[in-house]
Amino acid sequence: MLHTLLASLGLAVCIALAVHMALPYRAQRWVDTQARRAWNTVKQPGVRLAGWWRERRDTRAAAAEADRVIRRARESALHDARDSRVDGVWEGNVYRPKNFEKPKKPH
Repeated sequence: MLHTLLASLGLAVCIALAVHMALPYRAQRWVDTQARRAWNTVKQPGVRLAGWWRERRDTRAAAAEADRVIRRARESALHDARDSRVDGVWEGNVYRPKNFEKPKKPH
């Protein structure tokens, strides 16, 4: 059954190529253009889906990486705070050490 299907498919491709070669040059170009347009029409939803999927994957990866970096910075700051060398406050995802709050000397 599968052999018959593959053989008939191969025969159809050979006949289509023979007919294509028998056509005049302008007709060949027209057929090629129409086939290319049909393929692009069929291919477009798959390309859009792949782009959406890639964007979604990249967005999730970026968010996960940002969370890892923020967590690492917080842990580092907490570790430094335990050493009592650096004392500060978290404002969202920004750590502001208290030693930055010293008044500036006027010149």
